[in-house]
Amino acid sequence: MLKRGQFHYHCSHLLILFITLICLILVPISLEAAQKKKGKNKTPALNLPPLKTQEQKMQLLGYIRQTMPTHRIGRRISFSSDDLDKALELELGQNTQRFAKQIDDETFVRRVYLDLTGNLPTPETIKTFISSRSSNKRSNLIDELLETEAYARKWARYWTSVIFYDSEANKNRISPKALEDWLAEQFNKGAPWDYITVMLISATPKRNKKVRNDYGQKYGPNNFVLACENKSTELASQTARIFMGISIKCAECHDHPFDNWKREQFHELAAFFHPYTYKMPDKDDPTVKTVVKPRFLLGEKPYEKMKSDARRVSIAAYLAYNPKNYWFARAYVNRIWSELIGDGFYDVDSLGPDSDVIHKPVVNRIAANFRYKDFDPKWLFRLIMNSKVYQREMQTISSQSELFTSVRPSRLRPDVVAASVKKLVGEDKKLHKEIMQVFDMNPSLPQGALEGSIQQALMMMNHTTLQSKLSQSELKKQLMKLSDQELVDALYLNVLARHATTEEVERNLSYLKESQSRAEAVDDLIWVLVNSTEFRTKR
Repeated sequence: MLKRGQFHYHCSHLLILFITLICLILVPISLEAAQKKKGKNKTPALNLPPLKTQEQKMQLLGYIRQTMPTHRIGRRISFSSDDLDKALELELGQNTQRFAKQIDDETFVRRVYLDLTGNLPTPETIKTFISSRSSNKRSNLIDELLETEAYARKWARYWTSVIFYDSEANKNRISPKALEDWLAEQFNKGAPWDYITVMLISATPKRNKKVRNDYGQKYGPNNFVLACENKSTELASQTARIFMGISIKCAECHDHPFDNWKREQFHELAAFFHPYTYKMPDKDDPTVKTVVKPRFLLGEKPYEKMKSDARRVSIAAYLAYNPKNYWFARAYVNRIWSELIGDGFYDVDSLGPDSDVIHKPVVNRIAANFRYKDFDPKWLFRLIMNSKVYQREMQTISSQSELFTSVRPSRLRPDVVAASVKKLVGEDKKLHKEIMQVFDMNPSLPQGALEGSIQQALMMMNHTTLQSKLSQSELKKQLMKLSDQELVDALYLNVLARHATTEEVERNLSYLKESQSRAEAVDDLIWVLVNSTEFRTKR
């Protein structure tokens, strides 16, 4: 039992504890109320000097990134090609009965060379690969090609084409070559996709008035902005299209007719890229304008009084690192998947809140792991190309239920066709330019929407320079030294990167035997293969 003095002592302590507890609860509430009253709950101002170097941009990016919740657990999770196949099989259900057969080594080596390097493998490479007994030879070849400059250059050309294909910029003020060279350098040294995106979006090219048509295009990253003519609305549209897979351009003038994008959202996105105060023109009277502050599609706002270059870094941070924004990672995954498999999980430029995504759990899982792997492009290539879905035979896809049960036959892009021709006839800049123009295609269209043209067929059949160079090529000289049997095999290995079938051997041997001129017969055989559909498609 407490004595009287002890009782008062304990009561005093209890009273002090009670008062302290009340203070701990009320003081933060009072401070918060005071801040709200003074307007201090707004996003604070961040006074920054102009961002002149890559290091300064990355420092700001890191600062903004730390303010957002993130899940960087890449080293603690595992998602393999086998996991991908199992996830897809679960989604496809009964359609797994339609799975195409796995391709043989000869088909694999041609496919992986074309996809990663844009070049055909040499006959020696094909023979060596087929004869190898290593159980890991396919994954080893993928790893080997991912470390080549040809891989970096091939995919640099692809993304340069994506950025410039619809550009209406003055050709004297842009440099696709500078952008391609810079991208190739980044891919070659293994730069992650988020870094590449930051450098492209945050570029702030300056005009050199002392030099005619010098808009900073010699510096590669500037060319994304220059391709958009440094227009805020075009930058908003292309940023959403390329880096999020979202088509919101029509929301510039009115609410999106098919998705939930609002006109105000488009202009809030455009405000990130405007050097000064951005004003949205009235829908009915463009002369009437309303001030719009920058806000990302998911609601994020930059620090107040940020300059234009810093705002562009901030939008890159919102793109890549906000856990709620699954579009950034998924857009890259979907583009690469579409290029390798022939079909995407959705059209690469049409995703929106209400758009359909095929097998969403699978693409979401790949995208999440791409984020966890720090947006490493090579990790994604390895994941897809080591899977069964990539290594299936090609078949015509006639319905949505057949997607990913096989690989869709795909037309080779113009640079790959040009490289295949160059391998046969040698360097010819004029011929290369013509092929690039005639075989030009929109890199953002799905393969199912691409069609060959009469102009392409006529060029390959009737181009006098091409015919002349094929007839005088080193390939023909080598073929003429071989026996008929050896000639046919070498012909197919050099032109189509595969051995001739038994039927093809018999047919070609018969033609050689019946021809009065062996030289002319060889010209004809080369011409036939170069004009075949197989020469211009991925097998």
